[in-house]
Amino acid sequence: MSKLSDLFEAQIVKMVNAHAGQSLPLNLPTWLMDEGVAPGARILGAVGIGSQDRKNKTDVVIYLERSEPIKISAKLRNADYFGNWYGHQRFLEEFGSDAFLRMTAAATLFANRWARTATAPYVGVSICFGKRTGHTGQRFTEIFTIEDILTVARGYGDGISVANCMYIADTCASDIPGLINSLEAITIESVNRVAEEFKVIYRPINPITEGTNRGKNVYTRFLPEKRLDTPTVIRDPELLFSLGRFVEVGPSRLNHNHILDDLEDNYNIIIPRKEKKIEY
Repeated sequence: MSKLSDLFEAQIVKMVNAHAGQSLPLNLPTWLMDEGVAPGARILGAVGIGSQDRKNKTDVVIYLERSEPIKISAKLRNADYFGNWYGHQRFLEEFGSDAFLRMTAAATLFANRWARTATAPYVGVSICFGKRTGHTGQRFTEIFTIEDILTVARGYGDGISVANCMYIADTCASDIPGLINSLEAITIESVNRVAEEFKVIYRPINPITEGTNRGKNVYTRFLPEKRLDTPTVIRDPELLFSLGRFVEVGPSRLNHNHILDDLEDNYNIIIPRKEKKIEY
């Protein structure tokens, strides 16, 4: 989560806890009651859990007396991502192996197409889900099912980590009625409206300029046709991509650094990497 998102979550928690002991309005939305939230239930308190685990789609839990909790997926209006940096294990847990095969095939098509005009080198492509303009986004439904959109926004399975509503705002409401009135059901329509046509976002990582992102799992990898005769430093994307092509991968948690190591050790292709700054 970003610092602004963390602050937004903390503001919601603070506001709700300031009203602990009060009761929810009696006229709750029908969809919220269908989630098991009881009208007039007394507020016990709120906890922020969004940054505690990558599986958490719930950012704020409001615990209630004799009622199911309100589990809020909170996002600022300018948020771009619903699911940031999907690793292989998480992907398989949420979507399964058939979807993984479709995802790596689509990512490979993108990578080979992007390589034709790329202005920076890259050896793999990672993914996010959300809204994106330009050529690095692909319609989510070209790869996944409509129901998978709900999985990305709500989470999967049961428990506190699975959100039962969304709160999209610029600032936190000042009271409980204001918060309740601003909550939205998590539906395909509401998610699409917020995400402005839900998309898979491709993230080709330039190892020369990016550091920590090189540790993200990839859904396609660059594979040279043959080993070079001598170790060769390559910065130019046109030269790099003339040596091979991108191919599909398995769910092995392969990341950009693994590929860079393989290219250097087995193909004599050395692509410089951004180094960590050493502070004295």
